[in-house]
Amino acid sequence: MTELHDLTALELAAAYENGDTGPAEVVDHLLARTGDGDRVGAFTTVSADRARTAAAEAERVLRTTDRVGLPRLFGVPTAVKDLEATAGVRTTLGSALFRDWIPGHNDEIVDVMSDAGLISLGKTTVPEFGAACYTEPEVSGPARSPFDLTRSAAGSSGGAAAAVGALLVPIAQGSDTAGSVRSPASACGVVGLKPSRGLVTAGPNGNDGMGLSVRGPLARTVRDTAAFLDALTSRTGAGTVHPPRADSYERACDAPVPRLRIALAQGSVSGSPVHPEVAAAAELTARALADLGHDVFIRDQAPDPELTEGFQVMFTALVGSRTMSFDESSLRPIVRHLRSRAQEFSSAELAASIGVVQARARAWALDYANADVVITPTVTTPPTLVGQLRDDADPAAELAAMTAFTGNTVLANATGFPAISLPLGWSSGGLPLGVSLTAGWGREDLLLGVSAALEEALPWAHRYGGLPRATPA
Repeated sequence: MTELHDLTALELAAAYENGDTGPAEVVDHLLARTGDGDRVGAFTTVSADRARTAAAEAERVLRTTDRVGLPRLFGVPTAVKDLEATAGVRTTLGSALFRDWIPGHNDEIVDVMSDAGLISLGKTTVPEFGAACYTEPEVSGPARSPFDLTRSAAGSSGGAAAAVGALLVPIAQGSDTAGSVRSPASACGVVGLKPSRGLVTAGPNGNDGMGLSVRGPLARTVRDTAAFLDALTSRTGAGTVHPPRADSYERACDAPVPRLRIALAQGSVSGSPVHPEVAAAAELTARALADLGHDVFIRDQAPDPELTEGFQVMFTALVGSRTMSFDESSLRPIVRHLRSRAQEFSSAELAASIGVVQARARAWALDYANADVVITPTVTTPPTLVGQLRDDADPAAELAAMTAFTGNTVLANATGFPAISLPLGWSSGGLPLGVSLTAGWGREDLLLGVSAALEEALPWAHRYGGLPRATPA
């Protein structure tokens, strides 16, 4: 029997329209699931009273307003990543230093989601300042893959991906600087889209200054991802340079996809080996697209140490740029390490690294200029064990391990291209294995159309269901 938590965001919107249920009932149901034990560590803060108040207001509006005039996902529950300031709601940034911070303002993305009629159930778990590709903060429990609670949900949008995969919310907001939407999507068996640079507004103070970070959707289906992207792009503002787009990203899922040239890039730009089961998932995807009539060719992805090392310098500088008025000794070792390294770089060295990354990103784009879509593994291994990537005694080794794990994810951040992770592969032990598709700047419509076809050819909806299967160690 289908329960409310089984419904996708678009199915909930349809159920509201048909009068089968309402936001108040849905919010109560999902809050009860979260309250019964958030065993995946999805939420750092649950804002139950605010969510119920918003649901009651949404229900009133639905009763008294023509549905046609309301946003597509009006009244649908979601969650906000705990890196986004939310007025009146505890926002920890994953750090003990901000354990009790309650902002007096909203970051831009929070207002965008509110304008779209979405109802946030709370703040999803992140690593400290989003500076890790696993989610194990001091302020809450670790975020875990819903498919095996001994496995990490990756990061930094680990709580958001876990919440979606565990059916706590149908959609959740993430952000991506070096793969932080796509890596968790892979670990949690959900869809994660990193949009084109400049597509989603970050507000006047939400840009990182280097063009790496973007906000993006996590969902269980491609169409939910598209509908959420429609909501996130409904407002222009500081930092947006809207590329050409479909009339509706949701409608792009049903638009005819022309015959495409598709490259399967084997290997990792970081030089780290790709696990055989992960490589097999990418190959399965390539075969499926060939069966759909596309021209698929294989190309080795050569390691690019210049790109990898230059990107590390840029990422390190971003972590080091956060102004601190507290004792930094309470920061996580990896954050202290990154901030210490950032102090060692001169402005000339940072500028040189930015130039190198831009040049290497252009070279990669030219290498694949004859491909409409590039297939890569999202990350290089199946979901890692909780604690496996963390190395407090040697944070330099931890940084190297994280770089090896993420593999190719930095390419989309460096180029500014859109990339989507789809749960198209599954390990012999039943763990999700994400496969990434990348297209040219502004071609989210193409990515979503191809992804919708893959969702039909290699469906994953049956993989979800009920509570996690394992007990945390």
